[in-house]
Amino acid sequence: MVAAAKMPDPVFSHRNVLLRIVKPYRGARNHVYTGQIVGYDGNFVTIDGCVLHFGAATVDDPTGGLTTSGRAMRWVAVDRVEYIRELPEGMDPFSPESLRVTEDGSLDYTVLERPDLLPE
Repeated sequence: MVAAAKMPDPVFSHRNVLLRIVKPYRGARNHVYTGQIVGYDGNFVTIDGCVLHFGAATVDDPTGGLTTSGRAMRWVAVDRVEYIRELPEGMDPFSPESLRVTEDGSLDYTVLERPDLLPE
């Protein structure tokens, strides 16, 4: 395994985050990373986490076709990051069940509705 880049700004270090990738074209599926930022070198953010892919929710598919990848170390180009949002304290960033697709096609925290997802 390749070591993560040294982080110049400790504000990001090991925070549980949701990292949204810029869509390359209108109508593209959403790509969102959840996990912990473990490195940053000015060009890439290194995140230990999962990737969620989804589109807008429909009557036929209220999940928006949500698919997830397994947990892995990933390097994301900074110029492809739309935003980074810190997850609520206690939320497991490696559990796709902690998030759901809303009717407008965005993500919401199920942890607010399901306290059983919070660690004891």
